[in-house]
Amino acid sequence: MNLGDRVSSAAIAEVSPVHQVAIVCGAALGLACGFGAMFFSVAGIFLKPIAASFGWGRADVALLPMLGMAGVAVGAPIVGHLAERLGWRRVIAASIALFAVVLLALSVAPPSRAYLAAVGFAGGLLAAATTAAGYLAILPLVFDRRFGMALGFGMLGSGLGGIVAPILANALIEALGWRQAYLGLALVVLAFGAAAHQLIFRTLRRARVSAEPHGAMRALARDAASGEGLSLGEALVTFRFWLIAVVIFSVSCAILGGFVHLASFASDRGMSAELAARATALTGLGLALSRVGVGAVLDLVFAPLVGLIAFALGAAGFALLVYYPPELPLLLLLGALLLGVSTGAEGDLIPFLSRKYFGQRAFSSIYGTLFGIATLGGALGPYAYGALFDHLRSYTPLHGASALVCAACALAILALGPYRYRSKADGASA
Repeated sequence: MNLGDRVSSAAIAEVSPVHQVAIVCGAALGLACGFGAMFFSVAGIFLKPIAASFGWGRADVALLPMLGMAGVAVGAPIVGHLAERLGWRRVIAASIALFAVVLLALSVAPPSRAYLAAVGFAGGLLAAATTAAGYLAILPLVFDRRFGMALGFGMLGSGLGGIVAPILANALIEALGWRQAYLGLALVVLAFGAAAHQLIFRTLRRARVSAEPHGAMRALARDAASGEGLSLGEALVTFRFWLIAVVIFSVSCAILGGFVHLASFASDRGMSAELAARATALTGLGLALSRVGVGAVLDLVFAPLVGLIAFALGAAGFALLVYYPPELPLLLLLGALLLGVSTGAEGDLIPFLSRKYFGQRAFSSIYGTLFGIATLGGALGPYAYGALFDHLRSYTPLHGASALVCAACALAILALGPYRYRSKADGASA
């Protein structure tokens, strides 16, 4: 990483709480207006309007979030590689600007599947640094003992964005149409993305000066080569890496598939468009609550046990979607909330497990790779849901299968066993 854009790990303890809070707030704001909120979370809101406008099936429009997530899966390791040479400041700034351009391109989309597919993939690829793969990679530079708490509050932005973005998108579509709605989202991305960028990197600059007034560059160079843990290549040959990979891929595929189609499922059951949008937003609320709660709990409770509970709640959420009677919409809203809690917990678990089982030495590359795998699951899930719905004309079998997948993953994650690495506050390698 560009030494001008990072803080020495030796200086973590010297970074003031005020600076730490500012950096977490900046990461949360960036995630709230990043790819996850302004592209993926609103995909279900745009699903029916675009399909109706072009005369397509839902699976055709579901290519957009699927390929967008595939783009993130490819882009997440790439942005980490670029950041090592250019620094996160430049990489995130470029990603914010390019993401806004992608949303503008969607606002002028012709009725072409190839165009939609290309823009969708480019959106994920170019906006990868506006996801957790970018913003959360900054947090280990200034947090050690309370890393889980920092992750939780940083990821809170994704949940808040997941609440606000669907409601905002639905309001813009109803008032202006879906094309102008994408234009409005592009303006939001530019304005709030720039604010988040300034908050993070101006604070990092101040923290570096106050923590290391002399010899900073030498300290940074020494610390960059001294991390404890496994390299990416070493991690790839461990069963723990592939166990985590399979679990997060499967859960992402199931839950994000159900999430993207939640608004359409709700409207198929007779809900109004406004109530369907609120169900989607409630998933975002569950995600937000989970991100903060799970982040705090991870510092105190064995992480695989947290994963067991979280994924079991996801299974319960899908079960409610299967069995709830249409005259009781509150059960559907509860199911949506549980799905949000489950996927929110997964967002905190990936970086935390990466740190605890593979150490700090190659955290960015290992986390980026696992994040890409989870994103790939999130890319395939919505498309599979759309394709199977077009064939079955019902979401019920899909929700039942997703419940079983979440239950199986809840049990499988316990096989990770004890932590291999601990924080500096807790001591050295286990």
